[in-house]
Order: sequence, then structure tokens, then C-alpha cells
Amino acid sequence: MYHQDVGSGDPLVLIMGFGGDHMAWALQMADFSMRHRVIAFDNRGVGQTDAPDHAYTTRMMAGDALGLMNALGIDRAHVLGVSMGGMIAQELALESPERVRSLHLACTLGRPDAYMLALNSAWREMRIGLGRESTLRALGLWLFSPTTYAERPELIEALLQNALANPYPQSLAGFLRQGEAVAAHDALARHHGDNTDMLFDTWTDVWLRPAFRAWNIEEFVEDIRCPTLVSVAEDDILVPPRFSREIVARIHGAELRLVAAAGHGYFLERPDVFNELSLDFIARSSRKD
Repeated sequence: MYHQDVGSGDPLVLIMGFGGDHMAWALQMADFSMRHRVIAFDNRGVGQTDAPDHAYTTRMMAGDALGLMNALGIDRAHVLGVSMGGMIAQELALESPERVRSLHLACTLGRPDAYMLALNSAWREMRIGLGRESTLRALGLWLFSPTTYAERPELIEALLQNALANPYPQSLAGFLRQGEAVAAHDALARHHGDNTDMLFDTWTDVWLRPAFRAWNIEEFVEDIRCPTLVSVAEDDILVPPRFSREIVARIHGAELRLVAAAGHGYFLERPDVFNELSLDFIARSSRKD
């Protein structure tokens, strides 16, 4: 599992979202590593980590992150996940709560709704039909805010060119399998020994999962007890603030921070704000530890 390990201090594990590798943290690494030992890695299906062509789940990917922590000798860490990375971070905090000192869930969701599932399916077809470069250009419309397009189009183009120049581009299999993991994510309900992660392996089956599980659930995300920050940009149209409010309503003591004039990629659009609120939360959480 490819990773970078920089800085010193209390460990901070960064978990990137759908399609992004460790380089997507470029605007965070300098600030974060001044105060922390920062671990940034490539999830399965992207970058320099393997992209096996079989079903992924966010719980499986949380296991990858935990395995990396074990290999690096990290007993406990502050955990920050964005988008799909926030879904993985939820699973990590739920499966191994003793390993998570604080949890920052950024621009993420506890469970996709019907609209999100339809959008996810459309992205799948777009990636297959358009190819990588055209898909990346189209995805920017969901990732960045109208303000950024109007005031800093050069930033969007620079980010696009950096993505296209990546020597380890995401494979089609990695894109599709990570998309399946997002569609199947559900941290709002615990399921008692139903083995559905093994039963539902295909994209079509993901759509049937909620009906199969409806009879056998109890609340799940409420089990998170570590200090939790949920942040989202006001202009995020990919994972709108309603998903963040849903998570905050379910996690005891969770904080909500809204960032103005930015979209889903607000850690790239407004890194100064994102970095400051992230480090401030970690510092406050450490004092309570």
C-alpha cells in the first residue's frame, strides 16, 4: 500500500476520496506536517496501490488503513477523511474506536440517497463512454464552485493538468470498483450478521441492498464517541450539506462547520480555511484527550 510518512508529532492519518491519490493532499501536507506526523496513502484502486478487479467496500478499505497503521506502529491517530475518504473514516472509527483519537469527516455522507445513487451510476457510464480526460473535465463541474470557475479558472485548469500528468492514472477497474464502494456505503445502520458485503458483489446488486437489509437494522453511526468534526462547503452540489447535517444529528457532540464560496473540493479551493479549521479541531481534541 503506497504511502507517505512526513513530519513529527501526534499521528494524523489522511484518507482521500474517490479517484484521488496521496498527491491530492498537496495543499495540506506542509501545514499539517509542521505539527503532526502525517500519513497520506493511496487507497486500493488508485495511484500506486493495487487496483484488484473485484468488489470493494468502504469497510474493506478501512481495513486497509488500519493495516497500514499497524505496519507503521501507530496505535492511535487523528483521522481526517474527505468524501469517500470520510466514508472510510467512519468505518475505521466504528470498527476500531480505540485507534481513533479524533475524527474529521469532510464533504461526506453516511449513506447515499436515491439521487446520489443515480449520479454515481451516471458517472460510471460517463467514465466508460467518454474516457479519462473528458470525464475529468466533466467531473470538475461537480467538484468546484461557481465562484471558483468565475474567479479562478486557472486553478481549475492547473488541477486538471496535474491530474492528467499523474504518472499513475486511475484505471477503469479502479474507478468502477471505488464507485461501487461509495454506492454500497451505509454507516447509518448496523446489520446483524447478514453477510451482505459478500452477497452483493455487482453494481446492480448494490441497488437491491437497501431492500434486503431493511428488516434487520439498528442505528449505527451513533456508536462513534470520539471528538468529531463534520465540515462541508456551502456550494457543494456533489455531497450537499444535508448529508453533513444528517451525520451531525446522529453523532453525540459532533460539530458542524460550513465553508463559504467553495464546492466539494473546498480543501483545494480554500486550503487556508480548510487547514486552519482542521488543525484547530485537532488541537482542541488533543486537549480533551
